[in-house]
Amino acid sequence: MGLSEEEKLIIARAREGDSAALNALVVSHWPYIYRLALSKTGSPDDAQEIAQDTFLRAFTALPRYKETNAAFKTYLSRIALNLITDYYRRRGHAPPVVDIAEHSAGIIDTGLQPDEAVIHAERRQAVLKLLALLPDEQRKVIEFRIIQGLAVADTARLMEKSGAAVKMLQQRALKKLKELFVENGMEGGKAGAR
Repeated sequence: MGLSEEEKLIIARAREGDSAALNALVVSHWPYIYRLALSKTGSPDDAQEIAQDTFLRAFTALPRYKETNAAFKTYLSRIALNLITDYYRRRGHAPPVVDIAEHSAGIIDTGLQPDEAVIHAERRQAVLKLLALLPDEQRKVIEFRIIQGLAVADTARLMEKSGAAVKMLQQRALKKLKELFVENGMEGGKAGAR
């Protein structure tokens, strides 16, 4: 999924310094980049700063931007992930595992009864704990492919791997997660089932 014709035109206008085009790119991609940063930092203030820096770096580099088959969102995501890596290097610790789903959308009526909602939330927390037990690259591929719903090609670009490597990592990660589910009594996706 590459750039749409409309986005190509907006980027071309932005390269020429058109402030309306620059604004259109921010409006279009800000929510995703902010949620990505928030999911990795857990801090709204730090996420806002990282999102701002992402767009500042992207716009500064626009004259050198080369169109590829990747979506512009992928380009911005790579910049944001580099800034997030720098963020953690400066602080000297690893990123927390955060439920990305919490930041993906506004409040949605799931139709669950309160007791079902509690069970659902407990399961989600249990899954996040198991996800944190995966090796870093396997955890990342699950976050990108399954939680964020990115395509194999976009995930490969973000992780700087081939599509085949991403598919293999995902397969291994899912196999390991399944083993962790069984070891932790969560067979069939239900906490406490044995």
